[in-house]
Amino acid sequence: MDEENLLQTIMKQESWDDLIAQVVALDNLDPWDIDLVKLSDSFLKYIKSLERLDFRIPAKVVLVAAILLKLKAEILTPFLRPKEAENSYNPFLFEPEDFDNIKDKVSELELKPGLVRRVKRKVTLDELVAALKKAVKVHDRRTEKKTRLGRNVGKEINVDEQDIEKRIISLLGEIDTLLLELGSEKVEFSKMLKEWDREEIITHFMPLLYLSTRGKIVMEQEEFFKEIFISRKN
Repeated sequence: MDEENLLQTIMKQESWDDLIAQVVALDNLDPWDIDLVKLSDSFLKYIKSLERLDFRIPAKVVLVAAILLKLKAEILTPFLRPKEAENSYNPFLFEPEDFDNIKDKVSELELKPGLVRRVKRKVTLDELVAALKKAVKVHDRRTEKKTRLGRNVGKEINVDEQDIEKRIISLLGEIDTLLLELGSEKVEFSKMLKEWDREEIITHFMPLLYLSTRGKIVMEQEEFFKEIFISRKN
């Protein structure tokens, strides 16, 4: 199988671990002692080949390339740690980062004269793939958590225009009534709530934002997460 067909097969399956195994084989890397710098360079070379062949690069392949880049950076960065830290260095203690423009990072990580590789234990191909799978899994969990959070927030604030307009008019009346009862120019946001819970806060806060945008009220907060004061705008 030639290189182009190999890349096509791997990309159709979106199998980054197969791609790593093929890179190790084609570049004659030792599977019992993986040179992470060479592997990172070769992996990026194949990604460039995919771009040249106009293939869609799967997100997980980009993520794995980003992790390998970070490992390479860790290994090549001149270290300023004491001697005892060198022997305890673990190449898998990292947070995965999904770089949007991975090719822009390649030139930044070339081995320059005088740079010293960190002392590290041997890393086998199986260990590397297992660690990368774990990192990808962590990344996927975080992404899913953010997606769920976004959906939940969307549900909380997803109201139709007629409903929000009614609430705006009603809330403006509440503000006027409270200001009159208190004999004050300002009213605390907390005094507008029957109870301090999530639904009650959102129900009142969203219309306030609309009223503020329309220039009907002024909202003031002296410190973040502290009381919000509301006044009518003349």
